Amino acid sequence: MVKGPAANTFAIKGGNAQSGTLTTMYNGPRPTPSGYYPKRLQGAIILGTGGDGSNGGTGTFFEGAMTTGNPGDAVDDAIQANIVAAGYGK
Repeated sequence: MVKGPAANTFAIKGGNAQSGTLTTMYNGPRPTPSGYYPKRLQGAIILGTGGDGSNGGTGTFFEGAMTTGNPGDAVDDAIQANIVAAGYGK
């Protein structure tokens, strides 16, 4: 999960879809190369990477959602709990 709560900061959270809670992997300033600050809100959500589009192509699929604003940590934790409760991989 990537969050951009303030003008020049962002956070990355990660977790296991089968168990546990989210861990904050990074919370700090945006990278210094131009184009990252000020935050520019353009583009789209990408939920998959890799593969060539064929039946035999491989890649990674990610669940995703787009929100308005920046939900608090309690919302992040509730989403993770719902993902774990869905029973991925069982």
